[in-house]
Amino acid sequence: MPLSKLVFRPGIVKDATSYSNEGGFFACDKVRFRSGFAEKIGGWINQNISSTFQGVCRSLFNWVSLSNENLLGVGTNQRFYVEADGIYHNITPTTGTVTLPTDPFTTVNGSYLVTVTTSTSHGLFPGTYVTFAGVSGGGTVNGIELSGSTYTQFEVLTTPSNVTFTIVGYTLATSSGSGGGSSATAQFEISAGSSVYTEGAGWGSGAWGYGGWGIGGAVADQLRLWSQDNDKENLLFNPRGGPIYYWVKDTSSWARGVTLNSYANTITKTTTQATFSSGVSSITVVDPNSITSGAVISGTGIAAGTYVTTSYVNGSNIVPISTPTTGASSGDYNFSYAGRHVPNSTFKISTSSVGNFAIAFGANKYNPNNFAEGLDPLLIRWSDFNNPLDWVPTSLNQSGETRLSYGSYIVASVDTRQEILVWTDAAIFSMQYLGPPYVWSVNILMDNISIISPNAAITVNNVTYWMGVDKFYRYSGRVETLPCSIRKFIFSDINTEQQDQVVCGTNEGYNEVWWFYPSANSITNDRYVVYNHLENTWYYGNLHRGFWLDSPLRQYPMAAFSIQQSYLSTAVTDSDTILPMIDSASYPSSGVITIDSEQIAYTGYTSNSLTGCIRGYNGTTAASHAQYARVIYSVPNQVMNHEYDNDDRSTSATLPIESYIESSDFDIGDGESLAYVWRILPDLTFVNSSVENPTVTLTLKARLNSGSNYVNGDEPVVEKTATIPVEQYTGQVYTRIRGRQMAFRLASSDLGVAWQMGAMRIDIKPDGRR
Repeated sequence: MPLSKLVFRPGIVKDATSYSNEGGFFACDKVRFRSGFAEKIGGWINQNISSTFQGVCRSLFNWVSLSNENLLGVGTNQRFYVEADGIYHNITPTTGTVTLPTDPFTTVNGSYLVTVTTSTSHGLFPGTYVTFAGVSGGGTVNGIELSGSTYTQFEVLTTPSNVTFTIVGYTLATSSGSGGGSSATAQFEISAGSSVYTEGAGWGSGAWGYGGWGIGGAVADQLRLWSQDNDKENLLFNPRGGPIYYWVKDTSSWARGVTLNSYANTITKTTTQATFSSGVSSITVVDPNSITSGAVISGTGIAAGTYVTTSYVNGSNIVPISTPTTGASSGDYNFSYAGRHVPNSTFKISTSSVGNFAIAFGANKYNPNNFAEGLDPLLIRWSDFNNPLDWVPTSLNQSGETRLSYGSYIVASVDTRQEILVWTDAAIFSMQYLGPPYVWSVNILMDNISIISPNAAITVNNVTYWMGVDKFYRYSGRVETLPCSIRKFIFSDINTEQQDQVVCGTNEGYNEVWWFYPSANSITNDRYVVYNHLENTWYYGNLHRGFWLDSPLRQYPMAAFSIQQSYLSTAVTDSDTILPMIDSASYPSSGVITIDSEQIAYTGYTSNSLTGCIRGYNGTTAASHAQYARVIYSVPNQVMNHEYDNDDRSTSATLPIESYIESSDFDIGDGESLAYVWRILPDLTFVNSSVENPTVTLTLKARLNSGSNYVNGDEPVVEKTATIPVEQYTGQVYTRIRGRQMAFRLASSDLGVAWQMGAMRIDIKPDGRR
């Protein structure tokens, strides 16, 4: 019988049986389709393994400053960073510095735990970072360094009361007792959120339609879903449910972001964190509305270290005081900002592509008599044209607000070329710029529609794609369901309790839209699904990523691997195979961790333990570990550059990427006769492999009927042997396998391998009916 060519339809189909999808593919991992043929995806590399960030990444935003600095905003559930040249700079806003009472630090001999006492209510949440200063004894209390030269920043572990909180030291205490002296201070960063979704307090915990019912104020805040956008070269950012912060681009000091403070009538502008040298003669102030642009306010004879305060009655738009024209000190110029009625709570902030309006989706309404209005989860507010500081609607500006008519709360928004799409929990709206006096119009596009998370939508080539709670959608002028050949597979294996973590991004080089989501047995994103919008194909795989961004300003697509580092909740012996944790919810479902100097592999996890532990892994020595010892995951928190080379370079040790694709069943005719295959002629290319002899494993599987198990034949290795003058590899492989229907599997698990499959041929012939 002549050779039979195996040409399969591109894309994965799992919403049907394997046999009914004859001529297609049924399963895959780390594989994509390009030009109709399956190939292994590219590898990834960490940007700089020596610089990391704390917390689970929920947001990435890339922009270039006027001075050509390529910057990346990184928002986690604990902190906010700006990355430049692979270095992560912490710009998390602070709530201020407080003076601690005398001897505020209490230790217990042989423990990492430190209890800190405050004079007034601290209002802290676990996971928040605190920095201490002025600690007596060189910054060390009972053997634990708190404000020395090595350790300065600590994570709040618990809050036993409103005037006490605990932290974990980096060394064990050498004695019990209290200390720290009478001059210790603490600087608190803004409160951290949880690494995973947790249930809210229930209906009635906030304003009607907000709180535990529907979304939950605590629920949204705990995931710390940052939104961010640039204002010229500076940065606007905010945590979901929190205030708006502004970061002035200053890469010499990396000053922290500050709140866009809001006042009703009288505005006082105070430079609370800037000091000036003697000899300063003037300070330039720009106020477009009530003060002439470039007006000079005298400051002759200002002494070194003096704080400078300027006040304006009815000033409508204060921008920061500039650096003094002469005698500027080399200190930290962290200027405050003051604006008029900037929302103090919002779900999401962005700037529009039209007019550079700052827009708050879900916000407290404008009330000139009460700035502390409660958050309205359906309200949209916007600033004046090209001005993120002025939010007071007047006849002289374009500030304003509108309330959506359908749904309980705003979930997401995406800025497209001609409109802004806004999703509530029940509808999608179109927001278009009209100009004064109406400024923005909002129209409903469709109701009875869903979006699964705040980061589940993306626009590609003027078409917007998003993941709903039970299907995929697209919008290209009209809303329609996006057909998906693996829909049932995806939505039947997703952890809906953690659906707020779902994130969407593009991979422009391959015409792909990626969604990362938590599978049914995972608490974090561990799986992805891809839609190739050019070839209309779907595929999927396994990968732990919290956020994805493909920016035209950088060479590679970027994706964040991150966890919230945790601690042992109890001491463990050198033989324990279950490690109790304070919080292991953000850790991958398996991996390698380090405690002290011992490496430990684990194969399972819960929200408060690692299970199936293999002690003394990788040649280290199993040992006992004290309560609150740090549990460090083998892969550091990093933004990875994807489509780089062929391997996993997330750590200092390069690891292979295991990939495979498996076909659906095929047969001779309708399977009336059994088939016998004795020879396979592969058709592959190994172009872009980085090893001399890349290999893949080809497996042919057979079964007697659709309900029986597969029986594997031989698993021959297909090996590339030369590249010049013609790419050569194993010409034919031999196998002996018999069955009514068959499938094949192509897999690779070695370093440096890149492959693309073509059209294989097999020598197949009828072999009886039994």
